[in-house]
Amino acid sequence: MRIVVTGASGFVGAALCRELLARGHDVRAPVRRVTPAASLSGVQQVLVPDLAMDFDRHTLLADIDVVVHLAAIAHRAAPEAEIRRINIDATLRLAEAARGLVRRFVFMSSVKVHGEDSGDGAYTETGPMLPQDAYGRAKLEAERALGDLAARSGMELALIRPPLVYGPGVKANFLRLLRWVDSGLPLPLASVHNRRSLIYVGNLADAVARCVEHPSAPGSLFVSDDEIVSTPELVSRIARSLGGPVRLVRVPTGFLRFLGTISGRGEAVRRLTGNLVIDTAKSRRVLDWRPPTTLDEGLAETARWFRSKRA
Repeated sequence: MRIVVTGASGFVGAALCRELLARGHDVRAPVRRVTPAASLSGVQQVLVPDLAMDFDRHTLLADIDVVVHLAAIAHRAAPEAEIRRINIDATLRLAEAARGLVRRFVFMSSVKVHGEDSGDGAYTETGPMLPQDAYGRAKLEAERALGDLAARSGMELALIRPPLVYGPGVKANFLRLLRWVDSGLPLPLASVHNRRSLIYVGNLADAVARCVEHPSAPGSLFVSDDEIVSTPELVSRIARSLGGPVRLVRVPTGFLRFLGTISGRGEAVRRLTGNLVIDTAKSRRVLDWRPPTTLDEGLAETARWFRSKRA
């Protein structure tokens, strides 16, 4: 199969390209600059300085069967206008160009279209949509516009909503957590009793590849690792993977959230202390999909990468 992958040089994109190539697919990727990077070995690179600007999209999409659109801006510090330009405008311009040319459009959305805290239950694909930041709002708007376009054109649409992604090459919050655990400093998380879904990057790449290949993939799908863990349990397993001790101290969760608010880190604390659980029954049933890598195996791979970068 011939596949275009946007965001191919990113954290998830590089893992997906490796997975698709290993499965025997031909992969083409728009890139800001052509590079000999090992992460793009075997990928046909097409120079596209900006996905949201004018360029010859039909040349990019010629003879392509499936588009997997990963490129996005997730950084909370980015201006909302830029988040919308990349996450909505670029997405829709690519999908409009793909209409009539490709069979299926796979869009990497986010669990954030549902909000930040699932309470005591679990999010489902048909649950309430309550995005709480510019990124979640943009992903939801893009999902809805893509759905309208697919309904008009007959193009198949698969929407994937993953939770937090971790693995070798991870950045942002999970990398900060790795550094925090590795430092050996006490972590005030022993009193946190939450439940979190997350997904190893290799498992996500496997799920996306299944969405490319499986005839029943169109629709919205949640994917995650098998295990649901609390933040203290996750920290303990990270420490074990890194080969160091875990030092968890008891601080009331309400006080942690208060400290987060007054220090300007309220969102980060809410993510550490809140619930975010997703129900993956549909993806398991429809795609016959199971994550091939366990949580401990994924953390071990992440730890090996982290130690190699630290050395």
